[in-house]
Amino acid sequence: MVILEFLKIIHSIKQTSNANPNAPVKNVYSMKVKWNSYFNEFTHIYGIAGILDLRVKVEGLTNLLTFYYELLGSNYDVAYYVIKCQNILDRLCEFYGAVIQPEPIGSSSKDKYRFGFLGPVLKKQRPNSSSSSSSNVGVDEYLSYQFEIEDNFHITQWWKNHSSKFPVLARIATDILAILTSTITSESAFSACRRVLDEKRSYSAPQNIELYVCKKDWDQGRD
Repeated sequence: MVILEFLKIIHSIKQTSNANPNAPVKNVYSMKVKWNSYFNEFTHIYGIAGILDLRVKVEGLTNLLTFYYELLGSNYDVAYYVIKCQNILDRLCEFYGAVIQPEPIGSSSKDKYRFGFLGPVLKKQRPNSSSSSSSNVGVDEYLSYQFEIEDNFHITQWWKNHSSKFPVLARIATDILAILTSTITSESAFSACRRVLDEKRSYSAPQNIELYVCKKDWDQGRD
């Protein structure tokens, strides 16, 4: 839901800048300019994740992006972006479908040992074949079907429960939704360890390093 969170932020910036048009806030204006330079276009992975969220799918993704770019005052081609995300998802289905499908009857055992699990990928059928169409049928069926969403909805658990109905899409959703939306957390952890682990402590045990970092957080919290 990265796009939704970005939408909340830019909506808040827009409301603040419109609160008093006669006396614009300099910090808000500079923030909006910087926001446009960094977040004027989303990577396709965000769009695909939105499509794989049954609360959003294609229609919801289109509505969210349309509203987002209206707040930015941009004429961005939302329809083209959504279509591009769908095309990438279709190609992912072809690739994943070739990998997870069982070995076809009559295939050579030599090829099996030579290529391993990549054998089906190297010998996958053309896009108009039955294997490719079966993968795309899963996408079309998922997009057209109206699922009931419970109050305690958890997207990864939902895909796990429906993996038998959508084996290819469930595998894709597992990989896509596991991607970190930001590297700030991991970079912050490495930066903290770099400040703690100096030359004198280069041979400290891992549990001691964890203790040092934890204590540093507590000390900063008191301040």
